[in-house]
Amino acid sequence: MLEIKYFTQNITLTGELKDFVEEKILKLNKFVDTIWEARVDLSYSPTHNKNQVFRLEINLRLPDKILRGVARGPDLQTALDIVDKKLRRQIEKYRGTWQKRKRKSKKATGK
Repeated sequence: MLEIKYFTQNITLTGELKDFVEEKILKLNKFVDTIWEARVDLSYSPTHNKNQVFRLEINLRLPDKILRGVARGPDLQTALDIVDKKLRRQIEKYRGTWQKRKRKSKKATGK
């Protein structure tokens, strides 16, 4: 079962926002079903450029790898969309190398 941990700084995590983040992470879990844990770091810094006041970092822990996506944006939804694209790209790359390893091990064992 996928465990999602939230860490916030200068922001209150509402139920609606939490549901939105969980929905995105569960969609990523469909592409690769071996995600053990997702760590979500949310922060708000009003002193940054107004287009970068929200920072979102998501770390996905897989059996032999950690995938990480970080983005800043004017709102959390925008940052989440950017992180989602970054993580999807990394998952595609991970799946490709994982499938190559699987094929090589089958060739080596003669199955």
